[in-house]
This record gives sequence, C-alpha cells and structure tokens, in this order.
Amino acid sequence: MPHSEKLLIGHSRFSGGRDWRKCCPPYCDCEFPSTMKVTSYKGDLSELFMCRCGENDVEAPELQWQWYDHPESDVRIVGPTVIFHPAYSQGTSIVRGNKPLEVDMVHFWEIRILTVLAGTDVMFGIGTECVDLNQFPFHFASALGANASSWGFSYEGKIQHAAVRLPYGQKFSQGCIVGIYLDRSCGYLEFFLNRRSMGVAYKNIPLDPNIKLYPMVSSTTAKSAIRLINASSEVDCLQLRAFRALSKQTKALKELKQMPGFKILLKNYWFFAPPVRYSQRSQKSQLDLVDEAVLPSKSLVSSRKQKYQDDTDDINDLYGNAHKFASNRRLPEAEADHPFKEYFDEYFQYLF
Repeated sequence: MPHSEKLLIGHSRFSGGRDWRKCCPPYCDCEFPSTMKVTSYKGDLSELFMCRCGENDVEAPELQWQWYDHPESDVRIVGPTVIFHPAYSQGTSIVRGNKPLEVDMVHFWEIRILTVLAGTDVMFGIGTECVDLNQFPFHFASALGANASSWGFSYEGKIQHAAVRLPYGQKFSQGCIVGIYLDRSCGYLEFFLNRRSMGVAYKNIPLDPNIKLYPMVSSTTAKSAIRLINASSEVDCLQLRAFRALSKQTKALKELKQMPGFKILLKNYWFFAPPVRYSQRSQKSQLDLVDEAVLPSKSLVSSRKQKYQDDTDDINDLYGNAHKFASNRRLPEAEADHPFKEYFDEYFQYLF
C-alpha cells in the first residue's frame, strides 16, 4: 500500500507540531476546525469553514476566474473552495485557474488557507499551459517551480523556479491569506501574506502573448483546503501606476477615499490598498511586513539581485522610474491649498 501523506496532529495549531510563533499569524481570530476534526469528518469538508474575513471587507469586482476541474486530479472543487486529496494522499495534486492571465495587464488574487498545512509541500504561484496537472500522482513533490514552466511560493517560506529554491518569506498555515500579484507588463511576480507585500520574488516572468500563464496551487497533504476569495485583473495604464504610487501615501489615499468621483477607481484598484487587520496573536509584534518582509540576509539579497538582475535605468521600468514622470508645471495660486499639491506634480494628474 503506498505511503499516505496525512495531516500531522500536534499540540500546535500549525502543522507538524511546529511552534506557531515561527509562522505568520492568521489573518483573523476566527475559529477554524482542528486537524483532528478535519481528518475524522465524514461529510462535505467545505461545510466546516465558516469564516469569511477577507471576503466581505473588500469592495472588489466579482471573481474574474474560477478553478479548472481537471478530471484526473485528486481534488474536490466546490465553487471557490478546493479540497486536495479528499480521502487520502499518495502523491501531489495541482489545480489551476480556468482562464489565462493576459499580457499587458496586472493580476491580483487572494487565497485563504482553511486547514493546517503540513507534509512535503503546499505551494502557491503560476505556471504555463505546459504544466502537467497530473505530473506527480504517486510522488510527493514541490511541484510549482520544479522546472522552468512554473513559479511557486511554499508554505515553508521559500520560492522556487527552475528547481532553484530560495529563502523568501515567513512560514504560514491555517487562517492566513496568501496574495499573488502578477505584472504581465513588466514581468514581475510578487507575493503577499495577510495583505502585506513581501517584495518582488521574480522579474523574469515571460511577456510573450503566446505563452499562457495560469494561477496554480499544489498540495501533497490529505484533506488540505483553500478558498479563492478575490481575483482581479486590470489593464496596465498610467492611471494604474499613478494610483499604485499614491496608495503608498497615507494622506493622499485618505483624501482619495473622500472623493465620490474616485469610487470606481478605488474599487478597481482595491488591491493596492486593501483593508488590513491583525489577529490578537500578532498584536504583540505589529511590525509592518512591508518593512519587515522576511528580513532576508544581505547575502541572499545580493544573490537574488545577481540572478535576476535587470537594468534599473531602463526607461520602461515604471516602478523604478515613476519619479521621472513628474510634470514641472506649477499649480495656479487658486489651487495652492489643494490637498494633493505635494503629490500633484508626480502622480495625481495621471488619475484623471
């Protein structure tokens, strides 16, 4: 009988009896079913997950893609919820979205982790149409990033592409929200934990429109469950870039939210400034993950820059050169007290 990879039962809420303090805390304080309850439950597992935090606090467009139900995959798909290996696990299952992520657009989606993550690997990321969803039916593998056709972020806090595995972020498990930001204009891939950016992971995402990319998740763990809670795609434009730059300015963003004319803009670009909350468990260490990230070592940063080095002076690099788009015109005296005057020259004019 093949070895079965099961949910590990330990004293900790997180996988394998690990100390939860070494993992990213959950997004909220809602109760999730224990490993024991998930393992022994005989009904539809999707009935156990009642928390909707992260879904109802965002005014976002409807999900712009769903999960593709591959007939040979060992998964059960119930709407946005995916249950991997519903009975027992003897290999690795991969699930992908039903629509490709188009070029010249930015894509952002969020996945809520509903069960304890354990075992060989659970990964989140993207892959081309060349990825065989049934590649590892009898083998436990870190599937995403195992070759050049996919890019993955492991629950162990590491990223992987072309079989090269690198430290990147915190470990995470049940209750966390994993966000994926894909820029198919610049070729950037970035991951988020509980709506906090962990920095750009890869800058080598293909921009060829003939290469189709899909959102993907892989798991080796029996009865592991995730739910797609948000999925947005927006055409890349200067307005989007300007909003992203302004979203990092707290004062400017606050003013924007008070202007009725920007309601649609705020809804479309919600993922640049999503509502963020902390569970009680993380109250003692509310370091901003944008700054904290994963505190990578200096040597790691150097090695990753060397591996994925881009020309930072490239005029097409809108991230690195946004400040060069400033308009030199002065505001009329009548507009001297405009609440956005300190931001206007650089970004605000492009929102109109």
